[in-house]
Amino acid sequence: MEKFETNNKKENILVWLDFDAYSYVNFGIVIELAKLDKYDFIGVVTTKQDMSFFENQKILPFKKIIYYPNCYINKKNYNIENLKSFEKNFGLNLWLDIFSERSFYKYWTDFHKFSKEEIYSIVENSILFFVDILNEYKPKLVLTQHVGENISNLLLHKITKNLNFKTLMPVPVHMHNKIVISDNMIGQEISDEYEKLIKESSNSLKDYDEKFIQEQSLLETVSLQFSYSKNRNLFEKFNHYLKRITNNPEPLYKNIGKTKLNIIKFKIKNYFEVKKREDFLNKNSEKSIKNENFLYYPLQSEPEAKSLTETPFYVNQITLIENIAKSIPINFVLYVKEHPFQKTKFWRSIKDYKKICDIPNVKFIHPDVDSKDLVLKSQGIISVLGSTGFEALFYKKPVILFGDDYYDKVSMVTKINSFLELNQKIKNSLNNYRFNNKEINVLIQAFNNQTISVPYFLLLKDGIAISSIQRNVNNPNLTITNFKKFFETHKQSFKIIADEIYSKI
Repeated sequence: MEKFETNNKKENILVWLDFDAYSYVNFGIVIELAKLDKYDFIGVVTTKQDMSFFENQKILPFKKIIYYPNCYINKKNYNIENLKSFEKNFGLNLWLDIFSERSFYKYWTDFHKFSKEEIYSIVENSILFFVDILNEYKPKLVLTQHVGENISNLLLHKITKNLNFKTLMPVPVHMHNKIVISDNMIGQEISDEYEKLIKESSNSLKDYDEKFIQEQSLLETVSLQFSYSKNRNLFEKFNHYLKRITNNPEPLYKNIGKTKLNIIKFKIKNYFEVKKREDFLNKNSEKSIKNENFLYYPLQSEPEAKSLTETPFYVNQITLIENIAKSIPINFVLYVKEHPFQKTKFWRSIKDYKKICDIPNVKFIHPDVDSKDLVLKSQGIISVLGSTGFEALFYKKPVILFGDDYYDKVSMVTKINSFLELNQKIKNSLNNYRFNNKEINVLIQAFNNQTISVPYFLLLKDGIAISSIQRNVNNPNLTITNFKKFFETHKQSFKIIADEIYSKI
């Protein structure tokens, strides 16, 4: 691999090197950007294990490597006036952002329940840290992964945009091996391109149907995501958990309360609880599709960055399902299917499953039922956001969305702004649906113009393997050796991403 020299006269790129795969994937991207000989790189690292890698590697010398958690570790004080001014000066709604952090509320809270004061301290110190590094290094670009995995990169993204620094991230879209390099969370560039192109008339239209979308299916993507947890062999898994119960965890906010004893007790309890959830799901969900009128609602997997950050007022899916069920025509039922990826997140609580099953005009569908058949046999799709609605367009089905997505400008999509309008908009969508082939053609053209083709989820899978070596073996030299193999394997993909980023800087 090439080595690079830094030049103080170059412009800076700030690189967010987050946990697991993201730090190593973003590192691969900036190695390719460095070949342009135009930029110096400031790395912001979120874990000590990754700090040792980036400090020891000689592949790309960073101008500066900064350990982010230092800004809040062992700091408990806060100034509410500072937080108020942050909201005003950076256009933030801090409680909305706080609720998106899984460790602060609802999801990853088994080991510690954060107080309001603890949250205030972490948030205030994080914002001060981000403002300081942006003002000090004045980067030409801030490069992150798709934001929303944690409050840290979400705040960094929002503050960066407010201060008028360029920020970009790879955003996966609803076709396999397609991403858009975007400055926002939904890939709005596709929607903007659609609105520009739709004004131009075209007489040469292709037929895009279910066969087209089946060939672009996300099934392989989902299979790759399922395989993430299978990267480690049995010995590696045993070694990983042995280290977790014998070593003190790094003092990150997400590790507060994770004592050795608590981890052991949680693992034992969780094993039996997950087994009970799966048994309930198998016994109480439908495994066939009846010949009846139904709308199809695909559950969003939880927790998920997209729903927590892009549709924060629809994250209570039980309430959402109840409101949909109240609003559908009397001769319809609502099919609610569990997301297959929820298995990797230990399924939902039995209490939630019971609530869904108890709604009289709802049928709870097993995750193994083919989503393609559900779309095909339904009278329409109603969803918060996501790929099912996009795919339904090619099955010529009406689509109803609660959130913003890049395909929501086509006339076959109905947007819901209030539960009060839900009943009437469902009726209008079912009764007045018209398929528009021109819009589909323009949408695909906009999609092709704005996306690039790279196996992004394969990059993440292989990146997790590198992170696992660094975490479990704790040998930076071994990690460096394996990273070099990882980079050479995916060198062309990193180049494609880097070229697209450079074209947008």
